[in-house]
Order: sequence, then C-alpha cells, then structure tokens
Amino acid sequence: MNNALRIFLLLTSCMMLTFLSACQKDEEEVLSPVVTDEDETDDPSQNSLLNSWIYEVMSDYYFWNEDVTPPASWAEDPQDYFYSLINGEDEFSYITDDYEGLMQEFSGVYTSMGYSPSFGLLSGSQEVFIAVEYVYPGSPAERAGLQRGDIILAIDGQTLNTDNYYDLYSQAQYTATLGAYDEANGISTTDKTLSLSAEVIQADPVLYKEVKTYAGQKVGYLVYTEFISGENEEWLNSLGTTLDEFTQAGVTELVVDLRYNPGGEIAAAQYLASALAPAAVVSSGGVLVNFEYNDLVESSILAYEGNNSENLVTKFTANGHSLNLNRIYFLTSGGTASASELLINGLEPYMEVTLIGESTVGKFYGSWVIPDTEEPARHNWAVMPIVLKYANAEGVTDFSEGLTPDYPVEDNLLQAKPFGDESDPMLATALDLISGGLNARISIDKEPKPYSPLQNPVKSRKSNLLLQNTEAIKTIGAQASY
Repeated sequence: MNNALRIFLLLTSCMMLTFLSACQKDEEEVLSPVVTDEDETDDPSQNSLLNSWIYEVMSDYYFWNEDVTPPASWAEDPQDYFYSLINGEDEFSYITDDYEGLMQEFSGVYTSMGYSPSFGLLSGSQEVFIAVEYVYPGSPAERAGLQRGDIILAIDGQTLNTDNYYDLYSQAQYTATLGAYDEANGISTTDKTLSLSAEVIQADPVLYKEVKTYAGQKVGYLVYTEFISGENEEWLNSLGTTLDEFTQAGVTELVVDLRYNPGGEIAAAQYLASALAPAAVVSSGGVLVNFEYNDLVESSILAYEGNNSENLVTKFTANGHSLNLNRIYFLTSGGTASASELLINGLEPYMEVTLIGESTVGKFYGSWVIPDTEEPARHNWAVMPIVLKYANAEGVTDFSEGLTPDYPVEDNLLQAKPFGDESDPMLATALDLISGGLNARISIDKEPKPYSPLQNPVKSRKSNLLLQNTEAIKTIGAQASY
C-alpha cells in the first residue's frame, strides 16, 4: 500500500472534530488527570505499544510532522514522549488516557458542579481566588446559590494558593468559602460558605438570550459559551431556536458575548456564521475559512476528495435560520479562542465586525481527536494534535497575538455585572455604538484589573478547533463517532 493511501485510510478512520482552542472551556468540571493508571504506564510493553501508536499518528497527521522522531526508548513514559514532539509554536496539542471522558467533555453532557471558574492571582501575593464567570441554570452550583461574580477564597477550609488551587477545585464535592471585593480594601473573607457536589448536567451553550429595545432599535444579546452540536444536535437546535426568536422579534442589531467561549467544533461555528451573515453571502456559498495541512495529509485529501473537499474549505451554508445582518458586535476576552476566533475572522470579509473587550487568545489552528482505530481498541488513550491552520477568505491567519478589540474594555470579574445588565462596561459600549452615541461609557473600565489570570487546564483543552468527518470520507469506510 502506498504511503498516501495509508495516510488517507488512517485519516478516514479517525474522529475528526472541529474544536478551536484558545481554547479554554470555562465550565467547572471534574475530570480525570491525564494519567490515572500508574500500573499501565509502568508496563514497558504497554509503553512500547503506546509510543509506537503515538509515533505513527504524529508522523502522519501532526502539522509539524517533519519534527517527529522515534522515542529514545520505546519504554519511555507515553505522555513524556508525546510532549517531547511538540513544536515550539504549539501550545494546544494534548494527550489523555481517557478517550471516553474526553468525548463526554466535548458533548455538553458531563459531570460538573455547573459553574465556570476564572482563576486569579492577587497582585503582589501568592493567594489565589476563583471568580465565577457564569453558572448553568439548574446546576448544583445554581441550587447552592452560587452566582456570576461570586469569589471563592478557600475550599474545605484551605486557602487557595498557586500550589493547591486546581487540585482543590477539581474535587467532586467540597465546601467553598466566599469572599467579597471593594475597591478600597480589595478582597476580604466572609463567613458565607456553600456546599457543592458534582453531578451530570446538561450544559446548553446558549447560556443567556435577550431582546432589548434600545434607542428605538431591537437589539439581540446572546451569551454563547461553547461551539458544540450535542450528541443529537440538541445544542444546535437550541441555538437555532434562539436565532429564530431574534428574527421573529425584529432584531436588526446583535451583540454576541464570547468572553468565556474557548472554542469547539467548526461545524457549530459554520452553523452560527451562516445564520448571521448577509443572505447573499450564504446563498452564494462564500468561503468562511480555508484549511492548510502538512504535505502528506493535504496531498491525500486532494487525491481522494479533490479541491472542493470539506476538509480543505468550510463555506457558508443555508440552514433555515437567517438574521441577514450587515454588522455585528462581539464581546471578547483573554478566554475567547479557537472556534470563536474562526467565527469572527471568517465573518470579517463580508460584514462590519466590531470587537469590544480584550484581545483574544490567538489560536488559528485546528485538531482531530484520534483514538486507537484497531478493532477492538488496544487502549483508551487519545491524542488531539494540531493538524491544520486556517485562514479566512482574504487569507488572514497567523494572528498569534490574538484578535485586537476595536474598543478595549477589561473584563474585571471582581466587579462583574449580571448578563444583560446595561451597566456592564462591554455591553454598555456596544449599546452606545449601536445608538450612535459618543461611546462615553468606555471610560468606565480604564483601571487595570487588580489581579492576573492563571491557567485553567479544562479551558486550554477546549480551545482546540475540531473537525468532523465528511460524507465523502464516510463512503470510504470511516466510522464517525461524534
């Protein structure tokens, strides 16, 4: 079998999800660590199998596959070997020994307390706090009374610091001690505690929606937390229902809040983009983004699917929902990544796009989730390597510093407002611009935040752009599992 055919057949049997990363997903989730079975990774023969599989996959699909070399020892720890292959430009590739858990995480149905944390380090201190970005309706966190903007300073009586914050947060149940903030005194501990326990939740990414009448105009406001379709497209259906409600209400201006959206599936970004763009662009099948792969993968796609393959280009496609907008406002932060950035970048050639907030992550790469494709599977590991980068119809890519806001406004969670509150500095700026005002409210948030953000591993993982299987691939025998 020639190399191109071998690459293509392996490619078609892998799960190709579209998940853009800045990607950092915000939901508080209880996840297994990357390595959960020490006995497995201590087994030299198992390590040899895993490392051989990693080497083959990365040699074939990794965007920088020319850098891939065999391990110095086939008994090397697989996780260590995988990360030794990662290119210096790559902050997003990932490996796990829990493939099923990863797929649940991406489905929007998983075990969680139901709140999205932002970890912060107080200026001049080693003390860490958790600021709540949002809470899912009906979740354990909401039932316990947790709200957007709440501050957690201790868990199970232990003050959070740089060494313990993520381990304490990741427990399945705990008691959280809340804090309070004021500009004069900073953060102080309160005597309020909440007991939280994780359970399986339904995480609809349409977190908040509202139609406002502002300055005589109908303005839609949508808080969208992740680009996911759902196992039976239930989350796309929820998004479609919201877009139809906006259309029926006569919305002519739209504010999409992507502050806490780390990315997700390309298909979900295509769905939303096609509902927002001018109708003429959608009906003509305009290019949303083009994809570039390593030479092996690209030549295989061209040989078996041709220049118009859905693996090479994603176009606007009519889906029964159309706001037919000529301009749009996006609220962004340092957590806006991947599919969120693809949506923004892909729309810019066709309409007036205004960014309000903070610079985005700067992820213009995409990934495939690749498990073991043997029948039966020999292990439960999966890799999520960078396999492509994308550019919009005008060739814009490589925005490594992120997408820059037209109107800079910091997202200070210590002074967070409820979603839809018109005193929220970002939303206020958007409404001022829509009304044609002088945008005076932009001065509200000029003071720098009194903290610096810390890494959220869950969000980092979810900031990948995932690509789905196409019908052309399925006809050659691919088994799409998502």
